[in-house]
Amino acid sequence: MAALQSGLLARAASWVKPGGTLVFSTCSLEPQEGEAQLARFLAEHPEFAILPISPDELPLGIAPRDDGSLRLLPGVLADVGGLDGFFIVRLRRS
Repeated sequence: MAALQSGLLARAASWVKPGGTLVFSTCSLEPQEGEAQLARFLAEHPEFAILPISPDELPLGIAPRDDGSLRLLPGVLADVGGLDGFFIVRLRRS
């Protein structure tokens, strides 16, 4: 799915105006569909940068990663029903 996601992400990015925001999210635990996809995208699209997710935007018990993205694993918030695995990042176009 990484190749398909790459094409979708690049296409969506072309629609974002300067100053606009793009959210990339995938319900996958595979790094090549999340973190590696992000690294490749940023290398190919230097006009985009991570707009960090802040802790106050998230439910208690969930924290963003150091780079401002979010990786959720199954079992997170298990006491209220749990979650699937996700990778989420918010990007801003300069």
